[in-house]
Amino acid sequence: MNLTRQLRSLFDDYLQETVLRYPEYGSNLGFDEFRPLLSENTKAVHRDQDRLVEKTLLAVEALPESAFSAADWLDRRTFASLLRRHQIFEGELERSKRNPQGNCDAAIESIFELLVRSEGKLENALPAIESRLAKIPDYLAAGAERVRKPIPLWVKLTEKACQGGGEFFDDLGKTLEPIATKRTAGLLQGAKSALKDYAKAISKKAPGKKEGFAAGPRVFEELMRERLGFDWSVNEAIANGKRLVAEMKLLLKQEAARIGKKSAKEILEAAANAWIPEKPLISLYQTATETVKERLRTKNLMSLPPGETLVVLPVPAFLKHHFPTAAYSQPPPFSKKQQGIFWVNDLSLDATDPEKKLAEQRQHFGLDLTSAHEAYPGHHVQFATQNRFASKIRRLADHSISYEGWTMWCERMCIEEALVENPYARLQQLHDALWRAYRILIDVGLHTGMSFDWACQTLMDGVGFTRARAEGDVNWYTSSPTVPMSYLLGRLEMERLHAHFVLQEKWTLKQFNDWLLSYGAIPQRWIWQSLLR
Repeated sequence: MNLTRQLRSLFDDYLQETVLRYPEYGSNLGFDEFRPLLSENTKAVHRDQDRLVEKTLLAVEALPESAFSAADWLDRRTFASLLRRHQIFEGELERSKRNPQGNCDAAIESIFELLVRSEGKLENALPAIESRLAKIPDYLAAGAERVRKPIPLWVKLTEKACQGGGEFFDDLGKTLEPIATKRTAGLLQGAKSALKDYAKAISKKAPGKKEGFAAGPRVFEELMRERLGFDWSVNEAIANGKRLVAEMKLLLKQEAARIGKKSAKEILEAAANAWIPEKPLISLYQTATETVKERLRTKNLMSLPPGETLVVLPVPAFLKHHFPTAAYSQPPPFSKKQQGIFWVNDLSLDATDPEKKLAEQRQHFGLDLTSAHEAYPGHHVQFATQNRFASKIRRLADHSISYEGWTMWCERMCIEEALVENPYARLQQLHDALWRAYRILIDVGLHTGMSFDWACQTLMDGVGFTRARAEGDVNWYTSSPTVPMSYLLGRLEMERLHAHFVLQEKWTLKQFNDWLLSYGAIPQRWIWQSLLR
């Protein structure tokens, strides 16, 4: 058997064993036979997965990377990264033992995934929903047994998540009433009670260190290599972050001066406060999405994946308080149907006071850029393209430096190519870029010794966030080292590739975008490396 076949065989064996052990993961990938199932979540289950990862990684590393051609080398690198990241998080960082929120999130998301994929036909999803609801109490009880010395911040977030999950099950019960069976209400109550019991059990655990969420310098550098493709030290990351903060501040100041005499924040706040939507928000999002899609075609800026579809839908009533302003649900990588969902959460529909109603609508100011980010040419186009790769390995690529870098690159392209018409779009984009530049410093700082309060204050001072908004942002930074810093760095990596291939090699923008999409969500520096093979 040649090396490429050995690699693919290793991946097939790994994937088959993994989805059998974690059937909800198999369901997320698009294997429908796993929809009613939920993993046992016991120590033995996770120990067996750790052993599978270790065995598989040793076998992958035994395949000499120097013998692989460009495309196969990228498959090998992507697969090795997936395995190494598992070892870092579950081995060195012991995240599933120290972060109890993972168990309650997984239990809730196991139901949410079925709802998203039901396409509004809940009666078809009800048997699988009931099946998973019945398994949630045992799943959470087993998860609680595994938790050791949970980090205090994550305990608080777990308590909030469990409370929110209980409200979610209450709201879901009302929605399911017309189609409910005799079991439904009892199963929902059982799942809700299990969340309460889980939160109570976690609160009684001996706590870990206050700042125990920090990955540490050495592990953070490993993650930069495996997640971002960077061989930076933490000091180099900080130096680059400081430079980008200064650069984005200058660009933001220059753009604000071009528009008027006020600061960027004042200009954007005034523009949002002057905006009065002429149509329902869902209609505006649908129009913006279709407009950008049509302009992409007219200007011939990229190829859209064949067979893809996207629907722009309002967030269902029972999910409104569990959703951001807008969000995207990508189609499963192994599903025949590649339909993405762009969710719009219009809380103004529940407001009766005219001023409050308008204030909620104005939270969506700049929705054309949001549409470009989530739909066309952003997340939807990239993942619908990746999900049709011949390489099964790279269908699972999930490197934020690529998928968030791609969306930020798309936002810039939409402004420069006049795909969006908002006169404040560039100012808004630069303001967001400054926020993402500060994320680099905060991401590194949090995981190498700086405090949670320092991180929040940095966002408040640097970007003007309220304390509540800063805390909301920093909360997830603590559990996702190197992801927050990847947004702006990813866009800059895209721009470097663009400078070489479009500005120097004279490619068309369509050639460049199609070429980028052909690699999937992998670090851009791996692409450079593959070109040299």
